[in-house]
Amino acid sequence: MKIKHILVALTMVLLSQTGLKAQEEIVYDQYYYNYYLVNPAVAGAERCTHFMWTGKLQWIGMEDAPRTTTLSFRTRLRGGMERLGIGAYAYVDKNGYSKRQGGQVSIGYHIPLSGGSTRGYMMKQRDITRQLSFAIAGVVQHYSFSEELFGESTAADIVTANGGRDKGYYFNATFGTYLLLDNFFAGLTIANLIPTKLTELGKDEPVRPITPYIFMGYDFQLGDGMVFEPGAMFKFNTEDQRQFDFHLKFQQNLTDRDYGYWVELLYRHVLDKDNAQPLCLKPMGGVRIKKFNIGYTYTLGLTNINRHNKGDHELMLGYSFCKTQHFCR
Repeated sequence: MKIKHILVALTMVLLSQTGLKAQEEIVYDQYYYNYYLVNPAVAGAERCTHFMWTGKLQWIGMEDAPRTTTLSFRTRLRGGMERLGIGAYAYVDKNGYSKRQGGQVSIGYHIPLSGGSTRGYMMKQRDITRQLSFAIAGVVQHYSFSEELFGESTAADIVTANGGRDKGYYFNATFGTYLLLDNFFAGLTIANLIPTKLTELGKDEPVRPITPYIFMGYDFQLGDGMVFEPGAMFKFNTEDQRQFDFHLKFQQNLTDRDYGYWVELLYRHVLDKDNAQPLCLKPMGGVRIKKFNIGYTYTLGLTNINRHNKGDHELMLGYSFCKTQHFCR
């Protein structure tokens, strides 16, 4: 069988079983580089401006393997609006013959939970290490298929036949809240607030489920700029799909050299009612050189499909207009 026919068949199977993957599952999967991707309230949580690019290549060794690129920005405002934070990201995801792209724009409000000045960009440090943040974000998504997918072999498929190649734009909203209490942090995100149905993918396509994300972690200060951070994330939705992540991170900032590094191990487990199983291990690490950051992640899959590929690779490049101890958050 030709490679093209294999890819067409694989695409049809994936679409018939799961539909097109929701936007939050594409972008949010890289949250360990940038928690703003999973929670809009993180934007402006510290007095810093961040730009970040991430690239992800999945299923190494397979032709036309999925690949995802994201570009994000977040900052805290100035000029009398110091309690406001804004952020945005854009993404492009290509998976065989399908293409998804979109983005998010958000605005957040940060409430100090301790005494001290609440005005001026140079507020006391304690005003940002103890605060409660809220944010709302508008999300747009676009779906399309390559012309190569259309032909006699796929003409009867409801997904490709309904609406043609371009499946159109879809809009949604996300709410987030983020808590900082010295070395403890936690966040709650509710994605897909608008019950959107992707009708052009077929009349039986389900409504995008409301999807909450809960994450938390604690920084144990070890001295000499060293920090040990255990953390976890729990994701679930109204279709009773659940996923749990647990990570251990070690980082050190050498302020005299303006240099830092971090290493991390993340374990992911699916908790679906009839499909509970280990999903993957993600060893990762990165360095900070002055205001530049670079990180790398390798995904070691633990499911049967991973026997047919060589894993996933991700690269992160970032720049901060300040000195920060928590760029990867």
